[in-house]
Amino acid sequence: MLASPERESHYFAMHGGFQLIRVGLLRSLTISLISLCVAPSLPGAQTNDVLNDTRGGHWLAQTKGLGLWWCESGWKVGRERALPDRPPGKPEPVSVSAARGEFEPVQIVLHPDKDCELVSAEVTPLRIRWHRAAPITVRLDRVEYVQVTHPTDPTCLPGWYPDPLPSLPLSMALAAGKNQPIWLTFHVSRDAKAGDYHGQLKLKTSQGDVQVPLQVHVYDFALPVDTHLKSALGLGTGSIDQYQNLKEPADKEAVFEKYLQNFAEHRISPYSFYDYAPMDIRFVGEGTNKHAQVDFTKFDRAAERWLDGAHFNTFQLPLRGMGGGTFYSRELGELEGFKEGTPEFARLFQDYLSQIETHLERRGWLSKAFTYWFDEPAPKDFDFVVEGMKRLNAAAPGIKRMLTIQPEPQLLGHVEIWCGLTPKWTPEIVSERRQAGERVWWYICCGPHAPYVTEFIDHPGTELRLWPWQSWQYGVQGILIWATTYWTSPTAFPPPKLQDPWTDPMSYVSGYGKKPGEIEYWGNGDGRFLYPPRRDLAADTKPCLDGPVNSLRWENLRDGMEDYEYFWLLREASQDELFWHGETDLYKQSRVLLKVPSEVSQDLTHFTTDPRVMLAYRDRVARMIERLQRSR
Repeated sequence: MLASPERESHYFAMHGGFQLIRVGLLRSLTISLISLCVAPSLPGAQTNDVLNDTRGGHWLAQTKGLGLWWCESGWKVGRERALPDRPPGKPEPVSVSAARGEFEPVQIVLHPDKDCELVSAEVTPLRIRWHRAAPITVRLDRVEYVQVTHPTDPTCLPGWYPDPLPSLPLSMALAAGKNQPIWLTFHVSRDAKAGDYHGQLKLKTSQGDVQVPLQVHVYDFALPVDTHLKSALGLGTGSIDQYQNLKEPADKEAVFEKYLQNFAEHRISPYSFYDYAPMDIRFVGEGTNKHAQVDFTKFDRAAERWLDGAHFNTFQLPLRGMGGGTFYSRELGELEGFKEGTPEFARLFQDYLSQIETHLERRGWLSKAFTYWFDEPAPKDFDFVVEGMKRLNAAAPGIKRMLTIQPEPQLLGHVEIWCGLTPKWTPEIVSERRQAGERVWWYICCGPHAPYVTEFIDHPGTELRLWPWQSWQYGVQGILIWATTYWTSPTAFPPPKLQDPWTDPMSYVSGYGKKPGEIEYWGNGDGRFLYPPRRDLAADTKPCLDGPVNSLRWENLRDGMEDYEYFWLLREASQDELFWHGETDLYKQSRVLLKVPSEVSQDLTHFTTDPRVMLAYRDRVARMIERLQRSR
């Protein structure tokens, strides 16, 4: 499923005595197998012209030489897409709705008739009636484009696709006849009053000035501080340090914190928050008197900040001495010179791991920990995996064992968290495993392709927002993606070469026995949701201490994570209604709304690509939450 490729080659990185097993995901050898679980849309598949989809868009203004319109965040605006039709009468303001504590983005699109320049952009304070400015902040980013030359699958087309979202520059060139979206992200404070807030986006261009009316409706409830859909997405410090030329430990830690903060703001948990704050495991003594000493000082400090303070809801617990592998290769581990499977190994393994289990339970973090030591086992690996799972359970039975595979009879009883590829799940299988007391997660990567929800740049923008909706729909409790910063392939770009993700959106195959220089494809944007700061990788050798650059897909995934919380709040409020007032009409109406409607998602291969459909249903859910809360 994933970790860091060379996705297959589970390389070992030593951090304070911990061996972080980075096992990888989908291998080129099994892409053909994955295609078997994808609906037969390949030969003769219908292509989707994502960039020229004219269903969305709201006309705003036409000044001398400059057209202006807006659209929701789920649309991917092609550079040559036509302006929407002008409505009769006065155009409506740019409108978004959000709960307290929520981020909600929208796109303002500039379309000049001739080359010109955006000189400045400023959002006035958002106010409600005569009150003071609301605690609503607005971030302005530029929508950048990457050129897809090798489409991910037969439903995709080559072209320039919007994806990176760097900060809006102080001045920006606008090309004649080309759309240039500006990405506005509204963040509603937790102390904002409910109601409609109004302001303006003031744009100064070399073609003249224009003012765009803005409206933010704040619902009368706040999103939970905790995120209830579990997540685990890979975040590799190696690629960050490499691309940002970080050498000094203090610089590495400072930049890593900016990436972690970005994850926290997106309600996403990384595999690891402790790359620079490991548990220090040491073995002292001789022979049978040798025993483990674990120093948690650095780890605890980081865990207090990111698990308690930032509310990450999972983390991968590395296992020193534990072997691992993938369908491609595997090996037993070793601890203090003792091979895994020997009595000496078992004693030392239990000694240190039981201390970790006890400490995590005492600090309230054990429920967030999981182990992930073997990736996508094939049937030939099942006996090996079962024996390893038994060793884990004997050493620390309270630590959850995760495996990137769908439930298989030979593995039952040895896995607490099943994490299979999305097409492997049905509501019946999910329900069966949950009733057995197990957890169900799912993942996407270089597979599946259309017609499923994917992570690819050349697919509709709504797909990642929809993924948490389908998680609610199917009862899936967690999502996983192998990487977010897979910016280069050591196979396709043998060191010291580096791929430039700003100019080449393809994620190329690495590892799995591939020779340096071989070119195979995982898909555009696979494992790449964040971008490194844009710089000349060859010429700029100074350390870059900036944080990551978001992508359009990353923002839509956050929208989906927040939408999931709407459903969670609705369920909690409906249960309160039942407790206090019984089966009222309001309660019955709320239970109907808890089901994802077919017009949003009928099943895993039939769903909307129109963000307005999702937003309309989200608004119905929000209004019901408000009614239920007033009913208390």
